Amino acid sequence: MGVAPATLADRARSLARLRSAPERPAQIHLSVTDRCFLPCAHCDIYKNDTVDLPESAWAAVIDELALWTGPAAMNFVGGEPLLRSDLERLMRRATDRGFTVTFNTNAWLLNEKRARALCDAGVSVAYLSCDGYTESTVDHSRGKAGSWQKVREACDLLDRLPNPRVILSCILHGGNAHEVEPLLGWCRERGYELVVQPLYQNFGNNAHDPGWWRRSALWPADLGPINAAVDVLVAERQAAGKVCNPVEQLEAFRRYFVNPSVYNGEVCKAGHTDLAFDPAGNIRLCYFLEPVGNLSDAVPLAEIWNAHRTQRRRYEVHTCTRSCNLLNCNFSGG
Repeated sequence: MGVAPATLADRARSLARLRSAPERPAQIHLSVTDRCFLPCAHCDIYKNDTVDLPESAWAAVIDELALWTGPAAMNFVGGEPLLRSDLERLMRRATDRGFTVTFNTNAWLLNEKRARALCDAGVSVAYLSCDGYTESTVDHSRGKAGSWQKVREACDLLDRLPNPRVILSCILHGGNAHEVEPLLGWCRERGYELVVQPLYQNFGNNAHDPGWWRRSALWPADLGPINAAVDVLVAERQAAGKVCNPVEQLEAFRRYFVNPSVYNGEVCKAGHTDLAFDPAGNIRLCYFLEPVGNLSDAVPLAEIWNAHRTQRRRYEVHTCTRSCNLLNCNFSGG
């Protein structure tokens, strides 16, 4: 089954969103490294062998963004961002300039010293990757024994500090759907929130492949556990509980797991309120489309954001029919 074309109504809705594009982004994504050491079953970033941009380059980006955007949200991602020894200095720079700072981590490098440094840097949220409730499931998904234990240890470290607060981040797939309910129960016990996104084509330097899911060992053969997991998540969200995802996104997961190659009718928000910087300094509206600039261009970020080329890319994003519009950084509903 192929990808359905966007309808005229879809395109009209996209154009309307383009006309209402903000003057400046409200969410910044800084991918400060393309390195990682966990061979996760759903990700190929660990295969990369790249050199990080220097601290001075990211410091300059933070300073320019602060002057342009004013207070905004800034998420530090990778790879594994804690591989950078200067991460907390960059975060401190961001919070000093008014940004609300969050970051994603697999928790392996989160020791007491670094937890304290994150706290002192004013970080608001730590998204800890935890793809299940049991040790065997999490370790299998993350490709390394001890991953589950590292998350538990990181939770204990962060709970002793006033910040950052913990949000568990779970990739929903065929191997862990049955553990969503106990994982959510554990979040309630600890006072955490849970954010979920569906299994997608392996992240990394991979060309778009609409049929990737047919070859994925994690793709569910039985949709029963997936739908049961969605039921649990929707009920929790409707009860104003510990789930971050909007109900509209969760319900869209059901259709997605039937066949992710089929256009789902949702409009992607990438590049509408978000601006992303990849580890090579490329400036992107979407990680899966060509960049709209590079930090080496010496062009003001505000000029790049409003450039004709960026407007064309924004239109391309909003008329895109790929299913990555259900990923958390892209979903426009809710």
